[in-house]
Amino acid sequence: MDRSYVTHRLRPASVLFTDFYFYLIAFKADSDRPEPVYFRVDRIKRLVEHRKRFSAEEGAFDEGLLRRRSLFMWPGRLRTIRFEFTGPSVQAVLDKLPTAKVIERSGGVCLIEAEVYGDGIRMWLLSQGSWVRVVGPEEFVEEMKAEIGKMQALYEGGACGKG
Repeated sequence: MDRSYVTHRLRPASVLFTDFYFYLIAFKADSDRPEPVYFRVDRIKRLVEHRKRFSAEEGAFDEGLLRRRSLFMWPGRLRTIRFEFTGPSVQAVLDKLPTAKVIERSGGVCLIEAEVYGDGIRMWLLSQGSWVRVVGPEEFVEEMKAEIGKMQALYEGGACGKG
């Protein structure tokens, strides 16, 4: 991400095109954690083919499900989030988040649940402004509050000085 040279031993899973780039989706070969990592193909400098081969059973996964959960090309663990949406088009949210489903509707509020990998979801939800309120899980609620607090500080003479 910061353009530093890094070496990884990977179990390739898929190639995905999104947001103008091809990404290699892989799993770290030496890790027990089942979360995917993403690499922009145009930034890969060198590949070394190793002797160890992976069987189909060892690398079995649902590629379609992985793609639906890996929307934002930010690595991280799989989690199920819930948020309330009050914007003008709940269909736009459902289109953006393929795993999302409306759990409940009450007045102008839709409670939505979605399974997503990584932290890119936080950025997307923040881009929706006051139309979104995250309600679960609690650790994600706290992440959102912390990020909103940092944003608020920027407008109160925060880190970058006054503009």
